[in-house]
Amino acid sequence: MFPLAPFVVTIGLIILSLFRLTCRRWPLSWSWQRTEGPVERLHQTSIRSARPICEISGVAGMSVGVMHHGEVIFRDNFGLRAAGGNLSPDSKTLYGIGSLTKAFTAAAMMNLLDHHPNITLDTPVDRILPDFIPMDKRLRGQISLADFLSHRSGLLGDMSFALQGQSECLLPKEQLLPTVSRLKTIAPIRRQWLYNNWGYGIAGAVIEKWSGKSFAAYLKESILEPLGLKHTTSQPDFQPQDNFANTHISLCDAKPLPVSGTSFFKDTFFEPAGGLYSNIDDMLTWAKAVLRADANPSDGPLRHIRTIISNQIPLHDPSRDFRFYGLGWIRTQLPGVVGLQGDNPALLPLDDLPILGAGGPKIVTYYHQGSALGYYSALFLFPETESAIIVLTNSIPLNDATDWIAQAYVSALFNFTKPANYVALAGESRRSKVAALDSIRSNFDELRRNHPGNKPQLPLQSYWGIYDNDADNFFIDIGQHTEIEDSLLLKFQGKETQAYELRHLYDDTFEWSLTCDESARRGRSPILDPEYFKVRFHIESGVKDAAKHVTSFQWAGLADHAPEGHWMRRRKGIGNDHDQEVLDVRQSMTQAL
Repeated sequence: MFPLAPFVVTIGLIILSLFRLTCRRWPLSWSWQRTEGPVERLHQTSIRSARPICEISGVAGMSVGVMHHGEVIFRDNFGLRAAGGNLSPDSKTLYGIGSLTKAFTAAAMMNLLDHHPNITLDTPVDRILPDFIPMDKRLRGQISLADFLSHRSGLLGDMSFALQGQSECLLPKEQLLPTVSRLKTIAPIRRQWLYNNWGYGIAGAVIEKWSGKSFAAYLKESILEPLGLKHTTSQPDFQPQDNFANTHISLCDAKPLPVSGTSFFKDTFFEPAGGLYSNIDDMLTWAKAVLRADANPSDGPLRHIRTIISNQIPLHDPSRDFRFYGLGWIRTQLPGVVGLQGDNPALLPLDDLPILGAGGPKIVTYYHQGSALGYYSALFLFPETESAIIVLTNSIPLNDATDWIAQAYVSALFNFTKPANYVALAGESRRSKVAALDSIRSNFDELRRNHPGNKPQLPLQSYWGIYDNDADNFFIDIGQHTEIEDSLLLKFQGKETQAYELRHLYDDTFEWSLTCDESARRGRSPILDPEYFKVRFHIESGVKDAAKHVTSFQWAGLADHAPEGHWMRRRKGIGNDHDQEVLDVRQSMTQAL
């Protein structure tokens, strides 16, 4: 007789495998075809999607709020304010909201312009801030406030000179204009959306100059206080007993690692770009105010909201979807791919990203995402139903967890019939990120193994020195590693807190890559491009003799935008005995900061 049991088991395993594959790649069309009301669907989303995504992605704590038809219908919280503690977050817990700050800055800027008829969004910035002198002469008298606020300036947005580990700001505030003046042009102006936090630093400088007040004071006066946002601030001064979410970064096994210390953007030029702290209650109030101002323009603090959310520049290929960037907002239409400002598009191919609202009606949508050291956030608004979803978390995760979570709640709120499997997407994007980070070091190690005996042209001490950028406001100290004989030590701004092992890779190219966990333990926002970690030294023969000397190096290359990276020239007169010079330079920079 034919053995039926093994056959049934085999068929069952095949069906189960196909089911899992289908769930991962295609929507679960049956998930929300049910009769529960929106509150119950949202509650089930917390259990089935939000919490598993947090656990998969390495999120310590999460808070969510949902408004529908102008009324708050749902709040929920998950996890801990601090890993290892016993305090849970609630709707009043303060989180860093990262780039959600940009919409507030844009609103404040628009209000400021009402009092200064001589300047508009189209006024060239160098007429407002004369010390802004673009290195690209074609841009002088061209780049406007609107160009910076909508990320269409065409300038490179790399922040390597200002931010490295622990998001420690490495430049004093007064170095904003010299640094932005020297940003490279990587696309024609107003032709491509290129995210650039420096532009919002420029907006903050304009606000401070023309209001005569600090950015924080003007924002509070013009936006926060009139809207009753009592707990939203860019000048946090947290005490241990305060209700705030501590910062974390996820290790590769999804364990949230507390970030040592607390780093703020207050009183730096990135405060207007990502320095706000807020909570669910205040953000729901903000969302309601934005939607009501959009529906019924008035003379209130958001009187220019329609300009702020208007289409300024298309995101990516405009023919593929209705999606544009305004001033601190992305405007799109469902069904469509969202989350394009966050991390997930770098972790999964664009064609593999889910279509939010697939098979459903057209829904106008405004959204934005945010990240800062130890915080991720997402805000979605739907003007036709006066609906909003806000997700705040206190971790740098292994994917953009707030994006997946927010989309899951959107699918539940509107009862979409073909929601994606966001838990599966969280797992897939997590694996992609961990593999990408770890492959950088492993690929470098393999390259070294495949070229045994390859050595730099000169002895290691010949590479020692201080190397300056073009603006002379940032330097990298290259010296001997104190513990590893055949490695150098790289220090940004000569700081011990910003020291990294610099290993020989091939010829006169070195690298300072980090594994996934090493990057987390250094409090770094992960960079997935291996070119970024290469340091290419340039060697020339002397004028008076034939001896070879290291003159400069290139670093921080980005394959898609600026593969050549930044040039750093060696400071003359500083060579093997440069310890005192490094101390002198470090002291002067510390005093400036």
